[in-house]
Amino acid sequence: MSRAARHRPQKAASEAWAKGRLGGAVARDWLERAARFAPDDPRIGLDLARARLDADDFAAARAAYERLARRYDVATGWMGMALAALRQGDMTGVTTALDVLLTRHVLADEPGSVAFLRQAAAMAGFGAIALTRPDGARVRLGTGRCLGERADELALTRVEGLVTPRADGGLEGWAARPAWPDEPPALFLTDATGRRERVRLGRALPADDNAPLLPRYRFRVSARKLAGLVPPFGLAGATGGDIFGSPVDPRALAEPPRRAEARGPLPPAPKPAAGLALVMPAYRGLEETRAALESVLDSAPRGARVLVVDDASPEPGLSAYLAGMAGRGRIELFRHERNQGFCAAVNTALAKAPGHDVVLLNSDILLPPGALETLRDVAYANHATGTVTPLSNEGSLASYPRAQGGNQMPDLAETTRLNGLARAVNGLDAVEVPTGVGFCLFIRHDCQAAVGALRGDLYAQGYGEENDFCLRARQAGFVSVLATGAFVAHRGGVSFRAQARGLMARNLAILERLFPGYQALVAAHFAADPAAGARARLDEARLREAVSGAREVVLMISHSHGGGVARQVRAEMARVRADKGAALLLATEFPADPERTPYPWRARLQAGEADDMPGLSFALETAFDQLMALLRDLGVGRVVLHHTLGHHPRVREIAGALGVAQEIVVHDYGAFCPRVNLLSRPAPTEPPRYCGEPAEAACVACCARDKGGVHERLGVRRLRARTRAEFAAASRVSAPSRDAARRMMRHFPGVTVEATPWEEDALPYELRRPPATGKRRVAVIGGIGPAKGFEVLRDCALDARARGLGLEFVVVGGSSDDERLIEAGVFVTGPYQEGEAQGLIAQLRPDLAFLPSIWPETWCFALTEAWRAGLWPVVFDLGAQGERVRTTGRGLALPLGLPPGRVNDVLLRAGP
Repeated sequence: MSRAARHRPQKAASEAWAKGRLGGAVARDWLERAARFAPDDPRIGLDLARARLDADDFAAARAAYERLARRYDVATGWMGMALAALRQGDMTGVTTALDVLLTRHVLADEPGSVAFLRQAAAMAGFGAIALTRPDGARVRLGTGRCLGERADELALTRVEGLVTPRADGGLEGWAARPAWPDEPPALFLTDATGRRERVRLGRALPADDNAPLLPRYRFRVSARKLAGLVPPFGLAGATGGDIFGSPVDPRALAEPPRRAEARGPLPPAPKPAAGLALVMPAYRGLEETRAALESVLDSAPRGARVLVVDDASPEPGLSAYLAGMAGRGRIELFRHERNQGFCAAVNTALAKAPGHDVVLLNSDILLPPGALETLRDVAYANHATGTVTPLSNEGSLASYPRAQGGNQMPDLAETTRLNGLARAVNGLDAVEVPTGVGFCLFIRHDCQAAVGALRGDLYAQGYGEENDFCLRARQAGFVSVLATGAFVAHRGGVSFRAQARGLMARNLAILERLFPGYQALVAAHFAADPAAGARARLDEARLREAVSGAREVVLMISHSHGGGVARQVRAEMARVRADKGAALLLATEFPADPERTPYPWRARLQAGEADDMPGLSFALETAFDQLMALLRDLGVGRVVLHHTLGHHPRVREIAGALGVAQEIVVHDYGAFCPRVNLLSRPAPTEPPRYCGEPAEAACVACCARDKGGVHERLGVRRLRARTRAEFAAASRVSAPSRDAARRMMRHFPGVTVEATPWEEDALPYELRRPPATGKRRVAVIGGIGPAKGFEVLRDCALDARARGLGLEFVVVGGSSDDERLIEAGVFVTGPYQEGEAQGLIAQLRPDLAFLPSIWPETWCFALTEAWRAGLWPVVFDLGAQGERVRTTGRGLALPLGLPPGRVNDVLLRAGP
């Protein structure tokens, strides 16, 4: 993706947010648009929640506030959630929100806020509330049953932050108190002798993506001020609890850097290990830890030790569960009195298991039977191997099926199935990697003995410590490998707290400083992707399972540009599956930078979602025979050709090469028009218009005059000859509307094209009558580009503004140039996902719909959305849109080419 394309959504979100913050009648609409382009920005989310509350949309406001409150634990979110629940009359919801607010947050003694809290609590059945003031005093207001009585002292006093060693021997970082973010917290530095010094905090840092809702106050401690103190240094709030990066020893950065790619001499062959130790640090998440630990205990080899370190968990339930497991002799449990982080927890366990092979395990994994045996077999297959990592749904460079991660976590049954398939197809296959990954890392005993423990003095609470370990192992002559014959599930995901994200950036910078070239080494690994073949074998095995026992196997061929084509392909695949068949899709592989990647694109075979089996990717110019062999082996018995946009021409040969019937589904007019939509420009500077489907010679001249938008370089005559032959050979040719079928048969006499509607127009729709007088809000539904009437819409908006007409145009969706439409006075919501259109339309409350498409559409899903929303639609009288409106009588079909003033005059009076 180009840099400009990456920044477009950010710019659109920022501009819409700015307009929304101005307030006014349409503030919510602008904030909704901003949220569509930046759905994860909590600052926009809070403003939008407030706007929804002001608009009396209590359910939507409450959902937004609750999502932000639970994700960021921000007081404004809990207060808003309580207010929305109160407006809904849900006293349980009020109690839940206010209890968290009162027990975990400091509240200013503002009369208005206190009055609201007391009133809301009283309505929920509480005569009193308890709150914490900024000075730390607990105050009880009222008598009787009290809400917020059991204060969460840990949350109220916790100081978050991040400390980083400086190159000059000093320290710098930031600190904040989430329970009272309006003022700098008290922060103290303690040296190794126990000497304690107050750290002065300065001004607040600018808000950023790592801490969008938490004001952070910077600090700097010079090397001169640290003179006389003994490292390592701990930094914590008044009640203890190290901030991230603490304890820290600036001297650790003084060691000379070692190039990341450097290797030591080959180590000697290992002696047998004393045993196997499975090490799991635990801190939060009772249910995740329980599931992880149970899976480990069920799959651990006989004699393996299970060492769990309770790293001062703040969850009593988790600590009690671990103590119970230890009491029953199922685990060996060690407990830290204060939280020290992943490095220290692992080192505690390592000290208890000298001479053992060790497997580091996160507490949010699922370990299937047999995976540990595979890891051990791989570890001892080569005496240079030091660490082994399995495949995982979320495993950094060990991720599967998408190598970049972000895959959904499977349950234990699916994890077990994937692990079995991986072992079956990849065996003891090992791929060297720059680093192992700590979610499940097998460390051979001789490697651990040579390298030592994890470096808590550098990486503190974690992130980067296993990378450092593996790089030190590399310097000692060991290699880290990926065992592609094993699979372990991992929930993963980076903590939402600012300090955790900051710690990751800090530690990766330290890692690069100590091992220059590390990031380049990792980038080169991803570019080379040596595990691609192993992932493809696993994809293929899963694909074979997907088609096993199917009544028939049907291959759909289409593009990956989405829209109505993708919608219909999904519907057809669902029908095949409902009929006990297996539906496969061969679609173009969307490149990272589509604007700069010319056709043809690679073809990707899949049986489910687009990225479900990314390893089955084929460059058809070189891998056509390979794909054919796989399709024959899968038993493909029918091919349905939907669209070839972006594909290599050989995709048209698939049905013939397989010797099976091919059906052709018409989605546009690419069969005889190289521009696919029958639009042409009389002059380069003029907008496109419907060509009228002239004689063939005029089509040839049109394509010669203007090359823009020509998707087929074949030439008009050769294109039509090819289509004629394909139609004649097809077992069936269908189009979604009678209009499209007639056009096709007119251009290809003797060919029968069946009209098969994609939706049921006979369904009853009740359409509202627009207001007879006053302003009218006009909804334009879908993605509005040149063919969908972009210029028509813009001209109508400009005319309405120039004449002072009571017309307000709203695009429910996106456009090819939002900025130009917004400048013309058109509001654009931004693109929506399938299934969201009705909610968006209802929220905007339009009076009628205008679908200004200027090409004869083969079908029009936007028209159905308008009817479903109860809107009277106005369309141009051509294509499926005109045919459907005329046939049903639900709407008005205008002559194509009306000037914008005439169109607006109609829109002012149109209705049933």
